[in-house]
Order: sequence, then structure tokens, then C-alpha cells
Amino acid sequence: MRRVWKRALGVFYRRRLRVRPTGRGWQALFFGVLCIVLAYLLGTTQIYQLGYALLALPVAAFALGFWLSRGLSYARKIPSNERPTAGRETHIELVASNASPATSPRVEIVDHLPKRRFFELPPVEGRGTRKIRVPMSFEKRGLYNLGPAELKTTDPFGLLRFARRFPETTEVVVYPEVHDLPGFPLRGSGADAGTRGSFSQRGDEFSGLREYRRGDERRHIHWKSVARTGQLVVKEFAADAPRRYAVVLDLQRAGLGVPEAEVEDAVSAGASVISHLSSEGLPSRLLLSGTERAATVFGSGEGPYWAAMKLLATAGADGDEGLDEFVDGVPRGDLGEGVILISRSIGDGLFRSVAKLRASGLSVVVVAVATYTYRGFGGAGMGGAAGREAAFDAGLRRLEVAGATVRVLRHEGGVRNLAGAFGGAGKGTTNNKGAV
Repeated sequence: MRRVWKRALGVFYRRRLRVRPTGRGWQALFFGVLCIVLAYLLGTTQIYQLGYALLALPVAAFALGFWLSRGLSYARKIPSNERPTAGRETHIELVASNASPATSPRVEIVDHLPKRRFFELPPVEGRGTRKIRVPMSFEKRGLYNLGPAELKTTDPFGLLRFARRFPETTEVVVYPEVHDLPGFPLRGSGADAGTRGSFSQRGDEFSGLREYRRGDERRHIHWKSVARTGQLVVKEFAADAPRRYAVVLDLQRAGLGVPEAEVEDAVSAGASVISHLSSEGLPSRLLLSGTERAATVFGSGEGPYWAAMKLLATAGADGDEGLDEFVDGVPRGDLGEGVILISRSIGDGLFRSVAKLRASGLSVVVVAVATYTYRGFGGAGMGGAAGREAAFDAGLRRLEVAGATVRVLRHEGGVRNLAGAFGGAGKGTTNNKGAV
């Protein structure tokens, strides 16, 4: 018996029921009390009866309203095909269910998505559900908690409002904004994910098996694996194996005055590069130079891609190491055959790191964030804005000399303009003559 009471109390506290009179309900209570007072003063039986009837109405309304709405429950669901992304509209399903056999009154939903929003639903039939698909958007990437929520109903007389609170929250991962980089200097399997890039030459040494991609030669299909798994699998040869790339994002803490836009554009650039490599069929991994030194493993496909996106969703500039120190501490075998460095600072350490990477046989692409375009043009030294730009351009030339292919991310237009800059030369965009 004690267990039953505990369970009942648990349900009550999880879904607290609040009952408040509506405007009409307050009127019924007021005139009911007024009639009782007048009947007492005048001694009239009919007024007593009217007063008792008015006061009995809220009691009947409570019993009826509670009975009709007792089976209501609420849930929010994010469709499996929805991937919330900063700055883009996504959708969520709000579901009101009725476990009782009686049809409920009209339902008003109050939920935090993540801001407080109101929705109205028609009556929910007994043993039925009603769903609505709601658009929502998030300005920034990160983790969000949706909820808590309330379901509000009124009794058939409109005298009382019943509010059931649902404290359960739903965690949502909002991914960074991704832009297409059609001119990025790393090419893999091409637009059809089946033709090979210029760096791949066909060889005879067997390397392994992989899933079939459009454009693969049918003579390389591994029919034994097809018979066993029911999926098309092809043999991959050593020279066919796509090159692996490590995307390293600079998350060094750079003081309190760092504009948020600088970090956000750097993260978005990292997400866009990961997306580009994935679309090209190139295995990649992500390494963050933050305090936790978070990283993914090499891979291609949906799983590794979204694992990297989830890390980027919560990445913050909290690292204590410079990008050069971080890269120097990573074993060369963990960097694959190429490295893409998204750097928020250019200095002697970065030049040395790039030279070491190139000397060890790795290709290097540096996406250099022009921090002076984010942090303002004021300040003394080196002629202010012109001096900062000249020093930055000189650093780009040194990176090229060290053997890197360089692309620049400027505040004007952010990553959108970066996509255009990849297509050809422009101010602050340089091309390395070496192969990538």
C-alpha cells in the first residue's frame, strides 16, 4: 500500500496539477458569496438557493474538468531526419496524448523551444493523439534544453483552468553552420563519389573492402561479401585508398577581448572543411586544441561526420596551447596523409610546424583567420590597420615558403566568402604551387 501511495505522489509531483478560476469562474464565486450575504441579511430562502447553486458550479466544474483531462500527457520529438543547425530553420513534433476513453477539452500547450511559446490543439479523442509540427531556429550552436512544458485545459462551463506541468526536458544538439566549399584544394572521389582525384593512381596491391560507390568498376565487386551481406562491396587497392586528412582547429584562449564572431567563424570553417572532405569521400578526423583535446577517429560516412559535428557544436576557445604546440604533440601517424590547420594566429611556431609536417611527407593546408578584421583596426604600432594587414600578409607568404597551401578567412562575409575565395586567387588568397 505504501508503494502505491509513493507511486501516486511521484506522478503528482512530476505532473503537478494547478487549478485556477477563469474570469467567469471568479464571477460565479463572487456572486455566489454575494447571494449568501444578501440572503443572510434579508432572510430570503430563494436567494440562499441561488447562492448555493452558484457556489456549487465550480465544484461540479472541477469534477468534470478533472475527469475529462485526467488522461492527458505530452511529449516532444525531433524527427530523425532533422539536424538542428545554427541559423537555419528546423522542426520539432509536439504530441498530446489522451489515455482516457473520454474526449478531452481543447488543449493549450505552453513550452520553451527554447523561448516560451504557445500552441492550441483541438480536443484530443479518447485513446488518441494529436501532433503538430513546429518550426524553430537557433541563433548559435551548442546544447539546448527544451522544456519544461504545461498543458492547459478548461472545464466545459469555462469556470476553471487546469494546468498540468511536465518538467521533462529534451536535450538538443545544435550544429555549427556549414557552407559549401566547391573550390577547396583537396579533391577525392569527385562529385559522383566514384571517380578518383588527380592524386590517385590505380595499383594492383589489394588494400581492403569498402561499400560500392557510383562509378566503381563492376569487375572489382567482391561477390562473396555481396552474397553474405546482401550489400554491394568492392575491393579497394592500395593506390585507390583515399588519403586521410586531419582537421585541426585552433581553440587557444586569447584573452577576454576576443570577439565571439572570430571563434564562431573558425568553428564554422572547421565544420565546412569536414563536410567537404566527407562529400569527396576522403576519410578525416577532427582534433580540437581546447583544454579537453577532444578528437574523433579517422572515418568517412554519416557516423564519423556527425561525431565531428557534435564536438564542434560545443567547442569553445579554452585551450592553453598554441596551435603549433598542439600539432607538435600529436604523433605523425595520427595525422593521416594530410593536415588542414584552421589557425587563429600566425607566428614563428606555426611556420616551423608547417615545415616539419611537410618534411615528414604530409600535405598541409592552412586556413588562416585574419583576426585583425575581427578585433578592430585601432591601436598603436605598425601603423594601425595598415600595419596589421601588412604583418598578416607577410605571415601568409612565410607559410607558403614553408610549404603550405594557404586560404584566408576574413570577417567580411565570414565563411561564405571563404567558399568563393577557394575558387581562385584574390586578395589574401594564395595558391601553393606544390601538390596537395
